[in-house]
This record gives sequence, C-alpha cells and structure tokens, in this order.
Amino acid sequence: MGLVTSPTYAAADFVGEAIALLDQFGPTDEAFLAIGERLRFLAQQPGILNEDRLASLHGSGSTATILHEEDDGSCALMLAKFPPDAPTPIHNHNSWGVACVVQGRDRYRRWVRQGDASDSGQADLHLAEEFELEAGDFVWFLGPPHDIHSQQGVGEAAWELVFFGKNPNLQPRAYYDPQDGSVSYADAIR
Repeated sequence: MGLVTSPTYAAADFVGEAIALLDQFGPTDEAFLAIGERLRFLAQQPGILNEDRLASLHGSGSTATILHEEDDGSCALMLAKFPPDAPTPIHNHNSWGVACVVQGRDRYRRWVRQGDASDSGQADLHLAEEFELEAGDFVWFLGPPHDIHSQQGVGEAAWELVFFGKNPNLQPRAYYDPQDGSVSYADAIR
C-alpha cells in the first residue's frame, strides 16, 4: 500500500490507512514501520498542533487529547505534549503504539520489568534504553509488558502523534517507581 500524499491528509485518512495496514500485516514491525511513515506525513500537515482540547496527562505537566478513535475503542490516535522541566512518570499504555515527534525533541526511556510479575503492586524495573527523537523521527513499542516508558521534552516542549492498538485512556495505567519498586494505578487523563 503506497503512502498517500494528499495536501488535505487528515487524522481520519491516516487511521483508515493504518487499519488497512494492520489488516494486511497484523501488529508487526512491517506494519509499524509503514504506520510510522504515515504518522510522519500527518505530522507535517498544517494545523496538526492544536492546544484547544489538551488535558493534563499522567498528573504531570504533560498534556494530550485523542484526535480520532474507532467506535469500539480500538486504534486511537493521540496528540501529546511533553514539557522539558520533568519526565513523565514511568508508565504503561496497555497497548502497542507507534509515536512520531511533530515538533521539538523527545527524550524517550524504555524500561523493562524484571523477575516475577505476579505481584501487581511491585515491580523490579531496569532502564533498557534511552534515546532522543527529533521532529519526523518515530518509534514503536509492543504491547504489555513491553510498553513501559517515560518521555520528556528536551530544551522545549516535544509534541507527538501516537497511534495505539486501543485507546490507552479507557483503563487505568500502571505507574512505576523504580526506587522503591512500587506500582500504582490511575487514569492517565487527570
């Protein structure tokens, strides 16, 4: 499936193409790469950055809004803004996702849960990797337990488009404290 390059490419156009890619390839690296390329194109569209509907995210200075969601709660497209003053709390999304930086620079930290995960209130986390993404760069993550991460703008706010396999705001997310190993649960939009 070729990349559509219409000058009026909108969120609904992107989601339609992304769903078609998932139908064809499933949630695989091949599909995520093609979805990332389409997110990159969507990120270049005029007016994509709009603060009108942003709400607090993770109880922090980060904000976000859902731009498009399928009626059944699957395949949600989110616009998020991460300030430079502090990283988001370490959290999960209960879904796989593909994220593309629209503007700014994003410090992305991916965490791995070690050992026994049977105790939902405790987690031994280790930082697996840390990297910075610039405008147009994208990354994807697999579903649980591979979706644990934190983000932060570098020098200025980082704006991102994130496409999820399901709306991450429909159930509480896990928030991790690697210092004491605790895990708490809360709605992300608060």
